[in-house]
Amino acid sequence: MHITAKKLVLLALVCLALSPLSAAVAWQPYLAFGSGDTKIEGKDAPYLELALGTPVGSRINAEAFVAAQPLSGFPYAPFDETVTDSVHALAVQTGFRVSITLFDDATFNPMMQVSAGHLAVASQESEESAPNINTYFSSSIASGFELNFFDSFQIILLSGYRYNPHEAVVGLDKDALSSRYSSVSFRATLN
Repeated sequence: MHITAKKLVLLALVCLALSPLSAAVAWQPYLAFGSGDTKIEGKDAPYLELALGTPVGSRINAEAFVAAQPLSGFPYAPFDETVTDSVHALAVQTGFRVSITLFDDATFNPMMQVSAGHLAVASQESEESAPNINTYFSSSIASGFELNFFDSFQIILLSGYRYNPHEAVVGLDKDALSSRYSSVSFRATLN
């Protein structure tokens, strides 16, 4: 079994061990949309993310997420960020994350977030060629604040570090995608 798979199984076992803490919490799914920024080899590299989650305790949330980060320009795309010299390069992260807040229900609520999953770095040299996709383990840890202005809407401000070990790929140095990040997310409960 690969090390990544072992870590995901361990994470699932930890979640099962903590499941008695969530016995009284009802399924209340939410959808979160966010935007963030990282520095890759000294250049700003924004990303977008989408998450679907639910509370699993009075102060614990679990969610599945996907984040996309362009590493180079694309034809007809509204962004000009170029982190690498590859023609069409994109990083996509998917995984599972857990958020823990300090208080059960507060307007200004300190929080911590931990995630684990996969990173896929894709590139395509020309429209006729097949895409080249490399996958790696991905994890992150962050702290920040959850702003609860309404019962079904929150704003989440985070700053942390993401660890994406990888070999030299799409013109980037080894482990260049591991960096500090900051993000703003908007979470709405699906009722």
